[in-house]
Amino acid sequence: MTPQTLKDRVILLLINGMSNEAAEGFCAQQGQAADQARSIVAEARKRITVAADYTRDEQIGKAVMRLEDLYAKSMAGQDIRTALQAQRELNRLLSLYADARRLDAPEDDAEAPVLRRQVDLLSAYLLPLKLADPAYPVEEHARIAAEVIRLHGLAGV
Repeated sequence: MTPQTLKDRVILLLINGMSNEAAEGFCAQQGQAADQARSIVAEARKRITVAADYTRDEQIGKAVMRLEDLYAKSMAGQDIRTALQAQRELNRLLSLYADARRLDAPEDDAEAPVLRRQVDLLSAYLLPLKLADPAYPVEEHARIAAEVIRLHGLAGV
């Protein structure tokens, strides 16, 4: 299996619900060293996060990739009805049906500077924890921090 094929396979495994540890195990079965397997899984997670133009905990990216996979399989199997449903769902997910006039109108949001300061403050707290790659969005750092808090029973302390 070529390195690119392995990376693509790991992405598919992750978007289909496989855990990071299990994906690393799959890479090991394919002859990859443990550190290389971790690197492949990290790269796959990053590609999933970036797959969508949104940054909501990888979920939008996973959904987009799943729908594209379903569309491709449906077209290959001549199942036009399912392909059309997958495309409609993808369009809905990406808000492609939104009114174009609303999208072109400049937002006059007086709260934008306040929200920007809040995000900058959250970044200042979360990024030094080094829970994820600094290139990941702040939302991903917050999600990971919340997961660590839950896993270690620190909620409500």
